[in-house]
Amino acid sequence: MKDITQFISDYGKDIYSFCVYLSRNKYDADDLYQQTFLIAMEKAEIRDDDNPKSYLISIAANVWNNQKRKHLWRKKKADIIYYQEEEYDFIPDGKESVEDLIIKKDEADLIRSAVIRLPEKFRVVLLMFYMESMSIDEISNALDIPEGTVKSRLHQAKKKLKERLNI
Repeated sequence: MKDITQFISDYGKDIYSFCVYLSRNKYDADDLYQQTFLIAMEKAEIRDDDNPKSYLISIAANVWNNQKRKHLWRKKKADIIYYQEEEYDFIPDGKESVEDLIIKKDEADLIRSAVIRLPEKFRVVLLMFYMESMSIDEISNALDIPEGTVKSRLHQAKKKLKERLNI
């Protein structure tokens, strides 16, 4: 029996192509591909004299069918709500009311929208300062601009945000 890395080398592209075809989505295809080879490793039943490519494709198809079945079952029990990554902060934890969460999310969306509309030179400085917690000196070095320029852009960015948010 060959090592799993040899099967990945020999049939990986074909299996991945099949996974992409099934899922029609890169992220789901990546998961399906990984699960296929994990199951193949766990079972350790791949023999070179049988048709290993066919065996691996059948594993991928079975994993995909199981995922679809689980998804449909869960959807039938309770509709699935997909959150975008930036929305994870707003998943209810039982401490805040739904109204408070909606207001908080709307405020965050409003701020995000206002920041996105800033001219790039202001937006970059603002994001580096607040989101990445970089100091004026660090921003100055990273952008290769004087500290005074960083302070000025930061001030202008805050001023424009206040105007746009009517604060």
